Amino acid sequence: MTTAPASVSQPQLQAAAAQFAPPYPVGRDGPYQNFIWLRTLMQVPNMVRNPLEAFAKFQFDAPVSRYKLFHKPFALISDPQLIRHIFVERADILAAEPLRQKVLRPALRDGMLTAEGDVWRRARRTIAPIFAPRHVEGFAEAMQRATTAFVDEMETGPKQVNVAPVLARLAYLVLSETLFSGDINEESETILTHVAQFLEHLSNVDPLDLMGAPEWLPRPTLLRGRGSTHKLREVVREAAEKRERRIADGEDVPEDFLTLLLRAGDTEKDRLSIEEIEDNIITFIAAGHETTARALTWTLYLLAHDQPARDRAEAEVDALDLDNTPPHLWGASMPWTTACFEESMRLFPPAAVILRTLTEDVSYNEFDIPKGTNVYVSPWILHRHTTLWERPAEFDPSRFFAEARNDIGRFAYLPFGMGPRVCIGASFAMQEAQIILALLLRRLRFDYSATRKPWPVMKITIQPDNQMPMRISRRT
Repeated sequence: MTTAPASVSQPQLQAAAAQFAPPYPVGRDGPYQNFIWLRTLMQVPNMVRNPLEAFAKFQFDAPVSRYKLFHKPFALISDPQLIRHIFVERADILAAEPLRQKVLRPALRDGMLTAEGDVWRRARRTIAPIFAPRHVEGFAEAMQRATTAFVDEMETGPKQVNVAPVLARLAYLVLSETLFSGDINEESETILTHVAQFLEHLSNVDPLDLMGAPEWLPRPTLLRGRGSTHKLREVVREAAEKRERRIADGEDVPEDFLTLLLRAGDTEKDRLSIEEIEDNIITFIAAGHETTARALTWTLYLLAHDQPARDRAEAEVDALDLDNTPPHLWGASMPWTTACFEESMRLFPPAAVILRTLTEDVSYNEFDIPKGTNVYVSPWILHRHTTLWERPAEFDPSRFFAEARNDIGRFAYLPFGMGPRVCIGASFAMQEAQIILALLLRRLRFDYSATRKPWPVMKITIQPDNQMPMRISRRT
């Protein structure tokens, strides 16, 4: 199948219609689209600085778009049935894309995002039971405890804040409480600095890798992130080894994520080593901390621009009997607030790109894609695709409310991915978001305070370029 070529996109604002439409790069078909070598060269700065600006306008309409980047073939898949066929039915012919591995593997090693083959299958089999409903529900009280303490601080703290780093700190404290039962909270500010630098390192594609430069050339992005990655690993390993000794000595230990990891596996063969536990905790910090924080940040921004939606969410959480309802049950009584969060993840998906490489040819309906092609789904494109969504640029939580959510195609909305490598922590993330939103919206109100609208930038996740300045006020 022949599709229109990709081109360099420029930031443009999509005009708001009936509902609030946040600004985003809609792409533009530039003058170089007939010159492949020049178009590829022009894309590199965008791909390094902000990959969202490297998408072309036609890709928001096309079922498949193909192009080459430094002679490497790529295919962006936005046809839901083809997504299902490749990433679910034929997942066995997908391999890790080399560029993605160069970016992530030095830091994550054999964590579940980067592991392949038998290593990944064994880890997935061993770790999956930890995310069973009974365990996830068991983490709810720790989530509530950490969030309540944080909201207490916010109530008496500054009234003008940058919400993005504030919520990143909250998400880290919640994750720390569920991972380690607060064992490393004494160093939280220092660790947060290392986490931020670690995530910044993970988010950068080195231009030398884009251009296929020889491996012996030093990559500046790797060198910059090495110190923070080493320190973060050191803290995680020390906590894991200390907990392992306590278990071996027969001490009572908290039934948190770390303990469950140390005890995971039905057989000795399935047991995880300290190195594997370290790799996967680092991965959970990278995948779980950043994604939740950013999704919550965008949710507060969108609600600040939709007064009726915010009023309805506040009324919903006000009606909750928080003192007499276990926190893992709060979500069932928050359908509208949950719909707001899900619509936020549609507009600003936690993972903007899901990238793999075909190890065999694919022929499906009218689509023929050869072996060796780097196939990917971009929820950023998919969730704004003109053939799949009405008014795709607008914030409209009613899409996910009540019966309306049944009209959303199974492979049109993929905030947590799909297939065998679907996000293992999806239920954990949704429960965490519901608890945090309930406690935040119950006591505080957030209003956007900058004169300039935030511009979405893709790092690991999609984040605002201005750290989202907001005014915080106590609700009466």
